[in-house]
Amino acid sequence: MNRRAALARIGALPMLTTFVGGCAEFDNGYPTDATPRVGPVAWPEGRERTALVLGSGGPRGFAHVGVLKVLEAAGIEPALVIGSSAGAIVGSLYAARISTGEIERRALELGLADIADPAFLRPNRLIGRAMQDFINAAVGNARIEFLPRRFCAVAAPVGKHELVAFTSGHTGAAVRASAALPSMFLPCTIGGVAYEDGDLVSPVPIRVARTLGATRVVAVDVSAFLEDTPDRAPESWKARDAERRAIIDAEAKDTDLLLRIRTQYYTGASREYRETLIRSADAQTRAALPRVISLLK
Repeated sequence: MNRRAALARIGALPMLTTFVGGCAEFDNGYPTDATPRVGPVAWPEGRERTALVLGSGGPRGFAHVGVLKVLEAAGIEPALVIGSSAGAIVGSLYAARISTGEIERRALELGLADIADPAFLRPNRLIGRAMQDFINAAVGNARIEFLPRRFCAVAAPVGKHELVAFTSGHTGAAVRASAALPSMFLPCTIGGVAYEDGDLVSPVPIRVARTLGATRVVAVDVSAFLEDTPDRAPESWKARDAERRAIIDAEAKDTDLLLRIRTQYYTGASREYRETLIRSADAQTRAALPRVISLLK
């Protein structure tokens, strides 16, 4: 979806929504002892330390659902799921052992009202509390360290070219921080530090997986293919796409397998767009499945 169009639709919500959102603007929405934290991963005993990294990509992130459907059907079980931005949203549900069929259903039915909470002081931005609450309800209010699959959400401190990987604490807040795209969301403050979308530093945080101790890394990249860029695309988009690709390519050498899912260049928000994206990602992952199985089984 075009971000300006999305914000225009958000601005049309009733004034009550804005008022309630304004209250949430100043409330973390979780107790202090549930503050997301950075720490080591408790890897399962007797298993290969395989990390599945799900990259950022905005609406293209629905493609992760198609990837996970194929991996689940093949019985492939990562020891750790790492998500950035859209990858953190999908990854948190997968880490909660929600079936991929159910994740797909929720992805297709997700509406603007599920995440729309305009900021009272900055109505052209979303607070992110609605997304936080949506995620936390979906995972049954389980904290990261108690999810059935080990999980971490990657975010970037505002103004710093670095990443943090939240491995414990409130799942919804960690995902909110990871997905706080500056053009749409306010930064998410955790422990006195403001965080924003990890895409700005590392769209596919492969090196984070190695830092956490992964011995095998499979990463999923849903970024735009540079060769698919239309001539009429804005120059700022082209520059950002090239920057993202350079970052991903630099980290790719640290992965055992990088799945690049080809998607339409222009994104959308319709159910039809999501269905097409998931179906395409499913087909592309099936084609790559022999390589995945050879590596992981």
